[in-house]
Amino acid sequence: MGVKPEAVLGELEGLRALARSLVHGDAEVDDLLQDTAIAVLQRPPASDDERPVRAWLKAVLRNRWRMDRRSEVRRRAREHAVAIALGDGAGTSVAPAVDPIDRARALEKLATALVALDEPFRTAVIRRYLDGHTAAQIARALGIPPGTVRWRLATGLARLRAALDERSPRWPAAFAPLAGATVKTKTSMTFLVVLILLLGVIGAVWFGRDQPAPVPVVAQPAHETVAVPKLAPPRGAPITVPPLRDPLPGQGRAVVLASDAAGGLAAGRVINWSTGDGVANAELTFTSDGGASTVRTRDDGAFELAPAAPGRFVLSAIAAPGFLPYAPELLHSTVHVALARGQAVRGITVFLFPALDYHGTVVDARGAPVTGARVRLLGTPSGEQVIDKPQTEWTTDRDGHFTFHAADDAVLEAVRGNARGWARLDGDVVITRQLTITLGDAPARDQTITGRAVDASGAPIADVLVRATPSGVHPGTRSTAFATSGPDGAFTLGGLDRDAYDLAAEAEDHAPASAAHITGGSHDVTLTLDAGLPLAGQVVDGNGEPAPSYTLLVFRRDGAARQLVVARSIVEPRGRFAVRLPRGAYELLAAATGWAPSAPTPASAGATDIRLTLSAGATLRGVVVDGADQRPIPYARIMREANGGGASAQPANAGTVTRPDGTFELTGIPPGPLSISITAGGHHPKIEAAMTASDGQTLGPITIALTQLAEGEQPSVELVGIGTALSADGDALHVDRVIAGSGAEAAGIVAGDLVTAIDGLPVAPLGIEGAIAKIRGVVGTTVAITLRRGDQTVQLVVQRRKFHA
Repeated sequence: MGVKPEAVLGELEGLRALARSLVHGDAEVDDLLQDTAIAVLQRPPASDDERPVRAWLKAVLRNRWRMDRRSEVRRRAREHAVAIALGDGAGTSVAPAVDPIDRARALEKLATALVALDEPFRTAVIRRYLDGHTAAQIARALGIPPGTVRWRLATGLARLRAALDERSPRWPAAFAPLAGATVKTKTSMTFLVVLILLLGVIGAVWFGRDQPAPVPVVAQPAHETVAVPKLAPPRGAPITVPPLRDPLPGQGRAVVLASDAAGGLAAGRVINWSTGDGVANAELTFTSDGGASTVRTRDDGAFELAPAAPGRFVLSAIAAPGFLPYAPELLHSTVHVALARGQAVRGITVFLFPALDYHGTVVDARGAPVTGARVRLLGTPSGEQVIDKPQTEWTTDRDGHFTFHAADDAVLEAVRGNARGWARLDGDVVITRQLTITLGDAPARDQTITGRAVDASGAPIADVLVRATPSGVHPGTRSTAFATSGPDGAFTLGGLDRDAYDLAAEAEDHAPASAAHITGGSHDVTLTLDAGLPLAGQVVDGNGEPAPSYTLLVFRRDGAARQLVVARSIVEPRGRFAVRLPRGAYELLAAATGWAPSAPTPASAGATDIRLTLSAGATLRGVVVDGADQRPIPYARIMREANGGGASAQPANAGTVTRPDGTFELTGIPPGPLSISITAGGHHPKIEAAMTASDGQTLGPITIALTQLAEGEQPSVELVGIGTALSADGDALHVDRVIAGSGAEAAGIVAGDLVTAIDGLPVAPLGIEGAIAKIRGVVGTTVAITLRRGDQTVQLVVQRRKFHA
């Protein structure tokens, strides 16, 4: 027998406060409660379900809200696409009347010019703008590099522009009324959209024939190179880097200004991670004790949060059409905002990642494609798509293919009959956009870990976020699992194998708890979260002023390893922070856009007067080009070779992207050895080192040449070093692998050796990042390596060489 209707109605009113924290307005609250009641009465729990009605209703209400949000995001994405295709007319001027005969003549001329276009440019333009294929799809079909396709497209559009140029530019205006035309059939809609797109592209080239190419609002992603023919110098010509410009988006400094806002104000921009452009029409949802507030970005990505009264907020979700959502588990966002009356924090940067098309293939053990395989997304390590999940299940076509969207390092599972396989969306996949899952005879990942989250007295704690991370340094294709405890403190982590996992639990007003090496299939695990001790202080900038927007990282040191225990992005006009941690020693670091991060600062739990000081840092200037033809590469990402941390929306190590002309400025470089990573679509990534930075210094300009990927080639990192893969192991670094042909191999280093010192400096104080920075250098130079091999100490001089890893 299911739950009684009167029991539902009796408990429903008690959920009004929870509903009000999720939506705004009495009408939306009533709708959410009503939808919850209907869902409960239509699908009551099993008769043996002994959970309290209130707790069960809370779970149903949250699920109902999540479903509504997903539907809303998808609906807006569809409306946004239609608005782009048809032109919504809002805020636009009415085009003057154009003779229909002129439109017909212009259309005839366009068709004639397209037919007369020389090969291979005609095929490229038709496949791209009439068939709707991407440059990568065209490249695969024709068996040529994607860069060649983009060059053909640029050249083809330029020739179409020349063919349509009759001194008097009547032909672009002739099609202006079509943007608001009413269409009645699918065929006419398709033709209209294609026509508008093609004319828009050619028109942009025509109007800009004497101007630099404009930067699109949502431009090509970082891992798809855009050809810029006008900017490409002849091969061998020197690259000229223009003078320093204004900071690229995402590298400006946040400031505190006086404001007449009664509740204070937080203002900034939502930035496209791949291009640096602002994201228009993004919705940011902030929650507090008083409920939820949603703000929408303008065309340039700018937003403002101006509540009626000061308070503390968390950034609970960000959603925008065409982007992966930022949507952590309810009550567990790591982006915190504190507002004060009369003060405005401006210059906040928030990132979103484009929902790029990745192309997957499922094959059997012999490499043959598998039709009808079921593919599902198991999850992402950060758990930032818990509420607003994109599509998470696919079925392969007759060629074993499927197209998907997912965040970096997500794990996907494919199943066909009794065969299954897994693959991770790692750096190689991000660059090539190609993922292959090989099926084999493997046990299902159907294990669970169950347990309870309790406080120091043994009382259950609700809404504790529990994370299960595969134990070990290299998780491979094993995925991270998440669960939230119920009112009785119970949690269940699913989709696990029988190997070991490290559990971590966190909840507001409690110190985090952990348990190491818990085997999949374990039950009755107890995670105790006590009150802990405070760890508090202030972050100041290089001028000694409070830093109003920053990311705080708290590590526990264990020899050369650093375990991240807290990562929180904070907006607070006074630069203050406070967290609770178990008793022990920690290391703190603060990072903020436009500033170099603070030096790692040791502190013990209980300290409340910690001061973390950002510095001006150095600026690196340069240009990224294709190594073969010296063409500038736009939207290549440049980052310090350092561990990140923090929410994806506000990472501690964001780096920057190149402009359309390939130039960049990377700011906020801390003093000391500098090593940067450079990635771009269709090219091998690269690590550049042999530079030393100091506060206030401008390095460069430098020219960084990337090597194109050959057809079917897997990316490999080009770098200079000794040629070892290292991981922390107590006070030493474990040599996991030695690269063939490297200086390490020539010097006699073997896998299993323990590196204890570099150039006479112990590696434990350096940490793995500092040790790697010492190993990087100039080709042909040497570095002294001290090893522990068994019970022997070995000292070697190793030559730095250039290699691909």
